[in-house]
Amino acid sequence: MKFMKSSEKSPKPLDRKRLLHSGSYSALLTAFVAAGAVVVNLIAAELPSSYTSLDVSEDKLYTLTDQTKELVSSLTEDVTLYYILQDSNRDSTVSRLLERYDDLSSHIQVEERDPVLYPNFVSQYTSESLTENSVIAVCGDQSRVVNYEDMYESEFNYNYYTYETTGFDGEGQITSAISAVSSGDLPILYVLTGHNELELDDATVRSIEKENISIESLNLITSDSVPEDAGCLLIYSPAQDLSDAETTKLLNYLRTGGKAVILTDYTAQEMPNLASVMEYYGVSLDEGIVLEGDSQHYVQLPYYLIPDIDSTDFTSDLTGGSTYVLMAAAQGISLLDEARDSLSISSILTTSASSYSKADPQNMSTYEKENGDTDGPFDIGVAITETVELTEELLNETDGDTEEAALTDDLPVLENTEAGTENVAESEGETENALQPETAETRIILFSSSTLLDSSADQMVSGGNSALFLNALTWLLGNETSVSVPVKSISASYLTITAASASFWSIFVIAILPGGFLLSGLAIWLRRRKK
Repeated sequence: MKFMKSSEKSPKPLDRKRLLHSGSYSALLTAFVAAGAVVVNLIAAELPSSYTSLDVSEDKLYTLTDQTKELVSSLTEDVTLYYILQDSNRDSTVSRLLERYDDLSSHIQVEERDPVLYPNFVSQYTSESLTENSVIAVCGDQSRVVNYEDMYESEFNYNYYTYETTGFDGEGQITSAISAVSSGDLPILYVLTGHNELELDDATVRSIEKENISIESLNLITSDSVPEDAGCLLIYSPAQDLSDAETTKLLNYLRTGGKAVILTDYTAQEMPNLASVMEYYGVSLDEGIVLEGDSQHYVQLPYYLIPDIDSTDFTSDLTGGSTYVLMAAAQGISLLDEARDSLSISSILTTSASSYSKADPQNMSTYEKENGDTDGPFDIGVAITETVELTEELLNETDGDTEEAALTDDLPVLENTEAGTENVAESEGETENALQPETAETRIILFSSSTLLDSSADQMVSGGNSALFLNALTWLLGNETSVSVPVKSISASYLTITAASASFWSIFVIAILPGGFLLSGLAIWLRRRKK
């Protein structure tokens, strides 16, 4: 037992009050701090992830672009993004990206679905098995699947014989899916077959589908006509000519406001029917291929052309020298003097004034310019437009099975017809109904080399070729803006260097730079020796 010594005094009543007051104050302060921390956490939980989770990745992998923000802000219907995964297999980049979508608009909601807990959920939207971290976009009865494997791009490394990831396309795929399910029916690109045409590679197909454009094959030999739901027709480097019947069907489609993109290649095979279609629209292909005499306008070889991109309705974001296009073994495109006045033909790609065309490239002995070569510059890509009146006579001609109307030089025009639309005209106080024919605009784009859609050529110019083609396709379909978000690179970008630049830097690195160091060292040595 412990006894209190006489010298020790018990606390006075006033001291006890002070101790109690101090303890109560500390407890109250602790309670306020704890409550404040809870409130701060609750507020932070409601803040957008862009404020609470900073994107410090080098290429801003989960930072949404202005294009996505503009699309989402225009939504009028609710879109649900179902994130298919088990929590243990979560991809942090995809997960953070979806958080940004969820915060962007009240019309977007992200919901996770564990395939183990919901084994039949995916089968409601697709018959294919999905990899975890895939996303399903749903709006009403419309749905679209974004497979996890499509969110990353990979290339084969021939040095190590392995595939390596080069790009992240999560935002591009998800934004495209949102646009697709919220916009209804998609335009259809019909690809002509039956003439040993080239096939679209997987990368090009993915790029087109990402623009929310469906792709279908079309054989005009077995089809009565180009389908009415065709948004555009692609003729991709045919090795054989079109038949007379196919030519008629093609021209019937174009003459009533059809849209087409044509890519050709140099060949010794004559194609008079395909040539007649181009001539009907005021252009023809020159014999031979174009070579460049200006080293600033080719890469490696003089026929690997780096043309100038001319300003058009769909190339404004590609001009200015920041984007390059590579076209190999292209032919010059000439404008015919006898073309109809109603045709409007604009240059898209143009070679330099130092370019020249060799008429017989198969027997070419030198890349240098020779006597007899045709001087440039040349158009190697053009856009053709024509406003046509859909008169009853024209519609009857194009609906028929005869071939006589296909190759006529002039379109019949009727001033008044039952196929027209009714307008009200006022003249001298009297009002009368005037019937005027409806109009449509034919749009055609012609490129004289199929390398525009070659993936290796596109890679050499860091995506310039595909950007031009997709812009052109969007314009043909009448879309004002593209919904395609570019792939975010997670590998080194290619630097396009022309032949002249390559020569300059080779001389600079090999001769000028070492020579400069040598002279500087010599000068320093001489100055020190004099001392």
